[in-house]
Amino acid sequence: MGGDIILTAFNEQNELITLTRNVKRDHLEKLRKKEQFYCPQCQEPLLLKIGQVMIPHFAHQKKSKCQGLFSEGETATHLLGKHQLYEMFQKLQLNVQIEPYFKEISQRPDLLVESNHQRFAIEFQCSTIPIPQMETRTEGYLRANIQPIWILKTPKDKRPYPDGIQQIKLSPFKQQFITYIQNHLHLITFDPESATFVYFSYLLPIGGGYRFIGKVQHLPLEAQHFPFLNVLVPSESDFQIYWQLWKKERFLFLRRRVLMSRKGVQDSFLRACYFMNYPVEKLPLFIGIPVTKHMHFSVFEVEWQMLWLMFLIEQGENFTHPSSRSINEFCKRYPAICLDQQAVVSLENYHFILRRLGITCINSQFDEKMLWQSIYAQFLAKR
Repeated sequence: MGGDIILTAFNEQNELITLTRNVKRDHLEKLRKKEQFYCPQCQEPLLLKIGQVMIPHFAHQKKSKCQGLFSEGETATHLLGKHQLYEMFQKLQLNVQIEPYFKEISQRPDLLVESNHQRFAIEFQCSTIPIPQMETRTEGYLRANIQPIWILKTPKDKRPYPDGIQQIKLSPFKQQFITYIQNHLHLITFDPESATFVYFSYLLPIGGGYRFIGKVQHLPLEAQHFPFLNVLVPSESDFQIYWQLWKKERFLFLRRRVLMSRKGVQDSFLRACYFMNYPVEKLPLFIGIPVTKHMHFSVFEVEWQMLWLMFLIEQGENFTHPSSRSINEFCKRYPAICLDQQAVVSLENYHFILRRLGITCINSQFDEKMLWQSIYAQFLAKR
């Protein structure tokens, strides 16, 4: 092994040496001549490297077998980010350490921050690692009573996201960094090159597994605080943008749904539209509204809501006050849709909106502004 990059080491006096950007190169040159350094984990000798490309760092010798080496490696960007975050926490007058080693869990976070008698492991992730590995590290920190905070390096997309509300694409790996704050989805990223945090906040899944509508906000490093994620709640005018983006996505989904269906008359959704005597692309807007933030249903909302309303008509039930018996029977008929108890919560949320709008049948007239205001109220509900 070898080629690893470490920012902390013990000297021969068992003093911990931390390499930060404040340490002068001439001082490091003198240290390298008179001191020997050792790995905090395996106690093997370390080399102090002072190059012109990489930030000064310690490294194991090539034949080292230290088990603490990071399998995904280290980059100049990762090093720079760790230094910037370390300096930020120092300016916030927080107790912060670079790469402390926890023997009881055999883990070494990028940074350890102490605030209000609580410890936080800061992991700045610049490369893709297996999701199970992230989960294992998180579990290790929690066992040690340390709260992990994963910060993703800001993705370099073809078109950088500007500030504002827009559609956002997040791969399954990036979604692992999403944080739940008061039942809302947030993602915080950091770009060392511009020394800027980028927040992807109030994310609303819109189907397909990787697409969201959310609010993007850039925050300079010097304006950051701790704890993170103190983002303003979207205003009613903000949510109008969500609504317009959602309507556009819904229309495109319905068009694709008709053109790309391979099941024909076996397609339960298309059969429901035929049963209700409605062209797919002209379904009323109250069919397919987002009523849950976490996508507990396995299909896009317009499908399960259409199937549910058809089921109520078949059962002779009223749209506004369905019986618990009908809910249970629906979940039995469509187990792939009703995955868990949250499906029932979504049904209840849906009918709360229908009652508020006075919708009793599929041909009911309704006010569109009242519809999106009702969804906005649900979106902000702390439940």
